[in-house]
Amino acid sequence: MRTSIIEVGGMLSALSARGVEKQLMKLPGIEKAEVNYVCGSATAIYDERLIGLKEIQARVQQCGYRCSGALQPKHVCQMGANRGTF
Repeated sequence: MRTSIIEVGGMLSALSARGVEKQLMKLPGIEKAEVNYVCGSATAIYDERLIGLKEIQARVQQCGYRCSGALQPKHVCQMGANRGTF
């Protein structure tokens, strides 16, 4: 199983997020999908042998939302960037 966090842009409410969750859960290989409209992201747990990130992105786009792909959490630092500072 793999966990990916992807961008879901353009949602207006929790109902939008719930609709995307329902659509993602219909895909083969999706174990769990959680969408947060405030953060504009979706967390998907899926079996890489059955589905890939591109298919998940495509489903988000079919729902009418932007999806540029996987997100890196903001708390993860870039190696070498601002070394020694907080």
